[in-house]
Amino acid sequence: MGIIVQKFGGTSVKSAESRKAVLGHILRAKEEGHDVVVVVSAMGRMGDPYATDTLIELLRAHGSKINPKTQDLIMSCGEIISACVMATYIEAQGIKAEAMTGFQAGILTTEAFGNADIINVDPTPILEKLKEGKVVVVAGFQGKTEKNDIATLGRGGSDTTAVVLGGYLKADFVDIYTDVPGIAVTDPRLVPEAPFIPKVSYEEAITMAENGAKVIHPRAVKAAKQFNLKVRVKSTFDDSEGTLVGPEASDLIVSGISAAKDLAVAKYERERAFTDDEVAKLQTLSADKTLYDSNSEERVILISEEDKDTAKSLAEELNAQVNFFENMSKVSAVYKATIDSRAVDEKIMATLLKEDIQVIAKKVLADHCAYIVKNDCVGKCVKAIYKTYFN
Repeated sequence: MGIIVQKFGGTSVKSAESRKAVLGHILRAKEEGHDVVVVVSAMGRMGDPYATDTLIELLRAHGSKINPKTQDLIMSCGEIISACVMATYIEAQGIKAEAMTGFQAGILTTEAFGNADIINVDPTPILEKLKEGKVVVVAGFQGKTEKNDIATLGRGGSDTTAVVLGGYLKADFVDIYTDVPGIAVTDPRLVPEAPFIPKVSYEEAITMAENGAKVIHPRAVKAAKQFNLKVRVKSTFDDSEGTLVGPEASDLIVSGISAAKDLAVAKYERERAFTDDEVAKLQTLSADKTLYDSNSEERVILISEEDKDTAKSLAEELNAQVNFFENMSKVSAVYKATIDSRAVDEKIMATLLKEDIQVIAKKVLADHCAYIVKNDCVGKCVKAIYKTYFN
């Protein structure tokens, strides 16, 4: 047997009871003969004593501007605590274990504090501990810069840690454990009967994640694709097979229906059509780098709050009128690039028209269709698309 990397999120390591479930997966992998590397997130969510957001609040309480380097230092503590606790749990079972910080594990990052990228991993420290027969428990979400400062990896950082370590260690698998049994066709909170998918391609998983699905971060999937590494998304709390993310695509026409809520939209209007150069400027400003179609004299983009002044300046430059709309959502139907995207769009638009769901703007792309709707329509929109392909 080779190396297996197991990543456990905040809800998995939050309580003594959940940590026992984590322990079960680790011990089972050891019994099967694997060398095991465990990557852990901080315990729990905002309000829990060692959660990342709770630690940040200790700095914010003073009201002054926070040094990003200092913030990364305190943010790294939550995962370190989790690593120490899980290593102790493992040792209590008579199995040798070693807790490591990200920098002790050889993870080198950029200096973009709060959202650093991993630029290299020296696997030697971990491999040495594995040769000693130890389970290595690594604090996720962090590494060190070339100046030996601690830097954190931003949202989904522990997923990325696990996959990149798996790549450098030439692991057989990376298992991402969550509180759900894999990747569902759509959010089970919106469609409780939505099935979990046995397998999806890297491309499908990346598109789902970039358009609102939150089970695994797109940076982690991109890293898996780079290393040609198979990733299994599984539940900490049952023994289901989960979803295999790899080179092989799903067997579905529409493999995912993702929703992103509480977005802001900027609609640009003028009497004549926009030129290609003007379209490129709008696309550069777009929060998701997508220009949504309304009609030839209108262009719609998603906009972040801090870019509104820039959006107004661009409207003056283009001699166009810009209007902003809050409380919007993007609903995306994801499919393989081999699917006839126009046929998918026509079928979905017919369904939304029948359900009296107003589409503010849309975009048909090679791997997904995206529809901008009002927040209060997002659930109805997701359910309508789901019924079109899965009823």
